[in-house]
Parts: sequence; structure tokens; C-alpha cells
Amino acid sequence: MQTSNPDIVVLDSHYYQPELAAIHLLRADQQFAIIDTGTEASVTAVKQGLAKLGATFEQVEFIILTHIHLDHAGGAGHLMQQCPNAKLVVHPKGAKHMVDPAKLVAGATAVYGEAQFKALYGSILPVDEARLIVPNEGDTL
Repeated sequence: MQTSNPDIVVLDSHYYQPELAAIHLLRADQQFAIIDTGTEASVTAVKQGLAKLGATFEQVEFIILTHIHLDHAGGAGHLMQQCPNAKLVVHPKGAKHMVDPAKLVAGATAVYGEAQFKALYGSILPVDEARLIVPNEGDTL
């Protein structure tokens, strides 16, 4: 998918069914931000989206999570591994869950069961706390 603005690219996260959840790539010159990550399975779509723009994971400066539901943030740890220069921007209430996702995984596994959890989300990796940006109310990125 594409918006009318060439500096904003909408990607299908391939979560559950086509076009159910989106990932956005934002470009400013040759730097990029990823808005939401989808799941572990979405990493390939992000890589392909960046490649279509002539970019690589190394050019991603920010990965920004709108919220930490696993269909939007489950792939954050995987993308942070691929994007060595990126910082993860996350709400203060979600930061601890990105550093230690055990409660998120346990809760979702309790709801879906282990097999369905794996099918929907894959694995959830923690993010190094040193790579987080936890903005305060009113902060501008």
C-alpha cells in the first residue's frame, strides 16, 4: 500500500488476514522511522518495504510503538536486532514490557494457548533498556 505522500509508506503486517494491521515507514531524507512493528513474521515485509525505498535496516533511526498489543509490537525485539542504529520509542507504561516481555507472553498464551500464540506471534524478544526512549507527556520526537 502507498499513501499520496511518498515519505510515508504503509505496509501490510500480514497479521492473521490481509490488511488487518499496518506498519508505517516514515522517511526524512535518508533516515527512517518504523511506526509499529507487527509480529515476528512482519520483519520480512519491513525489509522489503525499506528495500523498495532503496534503504536498509541500518538507516532506521526510530521504531515507534503506538501501543504494546502484540499484533502491533510483537516484532519490536526482532526489528531492534536488525536495526542496529534504532532507538525504540515506547509509552512509559509499556517500556517495562518491552524490556521483559514475559508477562505479555504469559497473558497472551493463557488466552490463545501455546500453539495458537506461536502461530499468531512467533517469538517475542526483549529489547535492551539502553535502546529505549520513553517520552514524557508533551515531548516531541
